[in-house]
Amino acid sequence: MKLPIKIEPDRIRDSIVQIFFKSEIPFEPLIGYFYEILSKAGFAYTNAPVKPQQKTQISGQANEFMVNILPQHLFFNEEIKIQLHQSGSIIFNCINKYIGWNKFFAYINDILLKLKNQNVIYGFQRIGIRYISEFPNIDLSDKLNFSYRLEGLNESLHNGNFRFEWNDDPYKIVVNLGIKLPILISTTVDNIKIDYISLIDIDVIQQGFNIVENEELCSVINSTHIKQKRIFFTLLKEEFLQTLNPIYEL
Repeated sequence: MKLPIKIEPDRIRDSIVQIFFKSEIPFEPLIGYFYEILSKAGFAYTNAPVKPQQKTQISGQANEFMVNILPQHLFFNEEIKIQLHQSGSIIFNCINKYIGWNKFFAYINDILLKLKNQNVIYGFQRIGIRYISEFPNIDLSDKLNFSYRLEGLNESLHNGNFRFEWNDDPYKIVVNLGIKLPILISTTVDNIKIDYISLIDIDVIQQGFNIVENEELCSVINSTHIKQKRIFFTLLKEEFLQTLNPIYEL
């Protein structure tokens, strides 16, 4: 399957890359090292949330589909935020809109290289890439390569939450589908009233490795991103995909 470069308009609501690293520096002084390096790279620091643009609130679904990054030790510029987490991980997240993989990945690679060159971190052991795409006022129940029925009742399901988890070595994959979820308060975007929303939430994880070199890590990050992207486009029926204005490489 030939994958599009992107669809227009972009449907990505949240884009999260989490990388678990190794360091010999205790967490509290580690914050200072991060501050020194990231401030020189043009990032501000806060321990309060960096508020994104207003996002649609889904009735009864906030805990499951909203990505809550703890407001601790956040470094940010106008496009992305970086959280240093006590679990020994760095979380990269676009703030207001998705900036495209090439630019997003360039940020990630540059920051990791700076941290590695300054001996703040010395290795990597797990990564996860999670993208959540939203479809306002679109019922995905007949637009995905996925069927869901209550066997014995002869009933198709028209809305709800569906979660799937499987292993595809070397990946662990978690997919959440939200079909025609009512929103908490009716909102408008570009003068279009939004009454419900559908979501495709895909998390792809690689773990159990011991990587030292940034070049090798970059290869793992890229392959994980391609896997996540392939799952997303495979889920979409071809006729629906064409309505999303896919753009392919020449």
